[in-house]
Amino acid sequence: MVEEVLIPVIAILSVIALPVVAIFVLGLRKLSADHAERIGLINQGIIPPDNPKPKSTPNRFVSLRNGIVLVALGIGVVVGFVCTEYLTIGETYEFWIIAASILFFLGLGYLSYFLVTKKMGGFDDDVTDQD
Repeated sequence: MVEEVLIPVIAILSVIALPVVAIFVLGLRKLSADHAERIGLINQGIIPPDNPKPKSTPNRFVSLRNGIVLVALGIGVVVGFVCTEYLTIGETYEFWIIAASILFFLGLGYLSYFLVTKKMGGFDDDVTDQD
């Protein structure tokens, strides 16, 4: 009777509580090591920097690409569902028609992104990918 209750409890604790405790302990060790390093620098007469997090500047081209690709994905899904609903070939090949329309419109989305960034002057010919 006790074993029937004890095994699920131990399993749940192992899956949930053990990782949480491990992350908590590792976080405390990192804080302690950072504090000891700062104290060591202060004892040597060195003023440690505050280490502010640098502000990241958003890349507008990545946002443009994601927007164009998501719009193309939505159009592909809609066109795929419309084709499977109203075309006779869509009755037997629903998956392939939806997949093909999604891939086709994703390709159009990436192509339009390429053309837009090339016109904007944001495309550098000697660099292939900067993500």
